[in-house]
Amino acid sequence: MKKLYLLRHAKSGWDNSVLRDYDRPLDVLGRSQAKAMGRFFQENAFKIDGMLCSGALRARQTLELLLALYAYLGKIEYRDEIYASSTSILKNLILEAELDHLLLVGHNPEISMLAGDLTGQALVMSTCQLAVIDMEKGRLEIFTRPEIC
Repeated sequence: MKKLYLLRHAKSGWDNSVLRDYDRPLDVLGRSQAKAMGRFFQENAFKIDGMLCSGALRARQTLELLLALYAYLGKIEYRDEIYASSTSILKNLILEAELDHLLLVGHNPEISMLAGDLTGQALVMSTCQLAVIDMEKGRLEIFTRPEIC
């Protein structure tokens, strides 16, 4: 693998106590964050070979809104094991993908721990934060959360 794009899902709401955590949707801010990330992907013309996304609603919605603004025609896999995962499970999923450029959309604390483990840096990923890692060098190239328009 050459580059790994790690994205934490956008901001979700807690206003419906009946919903399971897995089923929480994005809130208004989260929808704006995901759209801003889609514009960022499009502006930077990222070349992604494949996408792995948590099956949780907020992660799926984040990716859907990102893809509304980013031209991507490749394969997308929604994987429940990304939700409430571990760094070892995430690493195995990444290795199994056998791609040069992979986007993984997941959750904290696992996504932050994975980014830190792969780069040797202490990274805390906020909602809709992107970490782009050069896997050949183990180096963080981008760590950002685009401005909302």
